[in-house]
Amino acid sequence: MLQQIRDHSRGVFGWIILGAIVIVLTLFGFGAFTAFVSGEPTVAKIGKAEVTRAELEQGIDRQRRQMLAQMGSDVDPSLLDDEFLADRVLANLVQRTLLLEGARSARMVVSEREIDRMIVGMEEFRSEGRFDPERFRFVLASAGMTPPGFRRALSEDLLIEQLAGGLGDTSFTTERELSDMAALLLQQRDAAWLRFEPEYFEAEVELDDGLLRDFYERHLDEYFAEETVVVRYVMLERAALVDDVEVTEAALRGAYEREMEAFEGQERRRASHILINTGPARSEADALAKAEDLRQRIAAGEDFADLAREFSDDPGSAPDGGDLGMAGRETFVPPFERALFGLEAVGEISAPVVTQFGVHLIRLDEIASAEPPSFERRRPALLARLKEEGSRERFVELRQELDTLAFETPDLEEPAETLGLEIREAGPFTRSGGEGLFTNRELIRAAFSSEVLDEGYNSSAIDTDDGVVVVLRVAERERARQRDFDEVAEDVRRDYLAVESRRLAREAGDAAVARLQEGARTATVAGLHGLDWQRQDGLTRNDPSVPGRVREQVFALPHPAVDDRSVGSVELADGSRVVVVVTDVRAGDPTALGSAEREQLLNLLRNNLGEQEFESYRQALRRDLGVTIQRGSG
Repeated sequence: MLQQIRDHSRGVFGWIILGAIVIVLTLFGFGAFTAFVSGEPTVAKIGKAEVTRAELEQGIDRQRRQMLAQMGSDVDPSLLDDEFLADRVLANLVQRTLLLEGARSARMVVSEREIDRMIVGMEEFRSEGRFDPERFRFVLASAGMTPPGFRRALSEDLLIEQLAGGLGDTSFTTERELSDMAALLLQQRDAAWLRFEPEYFEAEVELDDGLLRDFYERHLDEYFAEETVVVRYVMLERAALVDDVEVTEAALRGAYEREMEAFEGQERRRASHILINTGPARSEADALAKAEDLRQRIAAGEDFADLAREFSDDPGSAPDGGDLGMAGRETFVPPFERALFGLEAVGEISAPVVTQFGVHLIRLDEIASAEPPSFERRRPALLARLKEEGSRERFVELRQELDTLAFETPDLEEPAETLGLEIREAGPFTRSGGEGLFTNRELIRAAFSSEVLDEGYNSSAIDTDDGVVVVLRVAERERARQRDFDEVAEDVRRDYLAVESRRLAREAGDAAVARLQEGARTATVAGLHGLDWQRQDGLTRNDPSVPGRVREQVFALPHPAVDDRSVGSVELADGSRVVVVVTDVRAGDPTALGSAEREQLLNLLRNNLGEQEFESYRQALRRDLGVTIQRGSG
C-alpha cells in the first residue's frame, strides 16, 4: 500500500519510511494512543496544527539512530549533531503535518482493522511466516518508540497514502501524449563525433621551471601536508581472557541444576483461537453470547478452523483457521495463557475467555514437552558459557584498572606491565584515519584530542568493539605544513601537464566547432589534427556502445535543417573534448512499442504527472494553511 506514496512523493516521505521501520502491535493489538500533553512548547505551526519541541527532539533521536545503524561507529560525528539534524528533521515534520492536515480536511480516515491487518502482515515482525511478539518487541525497542506512537504513525502514513493516491490516481494520459512521447523516446539520429584527448596535446605543453613554480604558487593548498601522528597503544581483548577463566565442577553442577529448574517450565503448546472483538459496535455480553454459540456449533460437529476463518476478528490468524503456532508461557496475556495451559487434552476447547482484546475460544492443538538433556551432554556448553561469563566479569575489572592506570601514569609501560599487555605502534596517519584498528573514529578522535596530542597524556580506555579496549598516546607528531616546491616538484609537473593538456584539448575542440559552424568540411577539421571521426547512423538514446555524455549531447542538439547539420561539444570525465555533429533526426514509431513497453511508458507518464500534481497540491496547502517556524521559542 505504501508504494503509491513512494511513487508520487518519494522525496517528501523518504524519512518516514526510514524513520519508522513499521508500526507495530502485539498479537491482538494495542489500545489507542495517548495524545501529547497540552502546553508543550512548539517549534512550528501549520494552520491550526503544531509541531512540538518534544516531537522535534524525538525525530532528531530517530534520525541519529538510523544513521548509526546504517554507518556504524565510523559515521562523522558532525552529522550526528543536534543542530545539523534539526533543520532537516523539522522540515520533514512540517511537510508531514501539512499533508496530514490536507488528508483530514478531506475527511479521510483509516480503520482500526486496517491498521491491525497491516501490522500482523509486516515482514519485519514475522518469524517462520508468522507474527512474532518477541521479534516485534526487539525491533520496537531498537527503534526507540512506544507502541502507541508506532500505531499513530502507521495511521498517519496510511492517511497520507490515501491523499497521495487520491491525487495521483486521477492523473491520466491521452493517446496523443503517449504517441508523442513514444516518438520522442524512440527517436533515432545520425551522428558523428571527434574526440580531442588531452594526451594528444601533452607534447605541446611547455614545462619550464618558471611556469611550474608559478603554478605551484597559485595552488599552494593542493601541496599542503596534513598533520600526522604515530601512536603507541595497548589493547585489552576480552576474548583473550576466556582460556584463563577457571570453572569448578561445583559451578558446572550448579549451572546445570539452574537450567533444569527453568527447563521444567518450558512446555510449549500449539493453539488456535477465534477472537470476537468488543467495542462500540459489540458489547462484552454480546461477544460472550456469540462465542458460546460458536462453541456449541463446534461441539455439534462444525469445523473449528472453518468457523475461525469466517467469524474470527483476528486478521493475523483467521486466514490460517485461527492457528497461533507453538508458544511457551509469557507469550500471551495472562487470562489467555491461564486458559490455554489449563486445557488438559489435545483438541479440548476452552469456555469463552475475556481479555482486553475481546472474547476468545481457544483450542489446544499440540503439547510439546522435551526430555531434559543429561549433565554430560550439557557439560561442554555450560563450560563455554561459564568461561564466557567469567571473562566478561574479569574484562570489566581489568578495563577499569586499565583506565585508572592510564590516568595515573605518564606512559604505557606500567599499564602494560601490570596487566601483561603488549605495547604496539601504529601510524603515521592523519585525522582521516589510518589502517586496521585506526579506521575507528573514536580512536582517531582520541589521538588528535587536545589532552593526548597537545598535552601528551595517555588517552582514557576506549571501547572500539565488543570486548576490545584501547589506551593510546602519541609517540611522534608531524605538524601540518606547506610542502616546499622541491619536495613536490614531480607532483606539480604532473598536475600542470594535466591542466594544460586539458586546456589545449578544450581549445582545439572549441576551434573545431567554430570551423564547422562556419561551414568547414568535417574531413578538413579532422585532418588538421590527424584524427578520425566516429560515426553511427540510427543512434538511439540507450545505445551502450557510445559514451553516455556523447549520447546525451547528440540528443540535446536541435534538429538540423534540411541538408545541414547541428554542431556542439561536450567534455568527458578524462578531460577529452568531444565535438558532436548531428546530420539527421527521425521520429520513433509508436507502433513499434510492445504491450509491456507501452504499459511501462504509460505508467511513467502518469507517475510524472501525478508527482507534479502532488507537488502543486503540497505548495497550495503550504500557502493556504500558512507555516510559521518558531525554533527559537520555548
